[in-house]
Amino acid sequence: MADLGDDLCAMLEQAKREISGGDVAEGAARAKAVSALVRAERDVAEHLSQSRAAALEDDDEACRAELLRRLTLFADAARAGDSDEVLARIAATGVRT
Repeated sequence: MADLGDDLCAMLEQAKREISGGDVAEGAARAKAVSALVRAERDVAEHLSQSRAAALEDDDEACRAELLRRLTLFADAARAGDSDEVLARIAATGVRT
């Protein structure tokens, strides 16, 4: 499965080409769709993060396990050369996507 970020960048490039080529309505619609997808992904990640935080609030062992999971995910992403944006998302939400 292709990386979501790569797919979204490709869609934005297509939107730019459409707008440059004179198909402003189609390009603008594509760009708006990308924007909506990015917002939705961020909202889902925030929701998952808040849900995990609420579940961990009173459970020290679960809290340690979640911290270890996030640190491992972050370290794996950093070793894989993921972008700063992905690393920031992992740090903030615990989701790599």
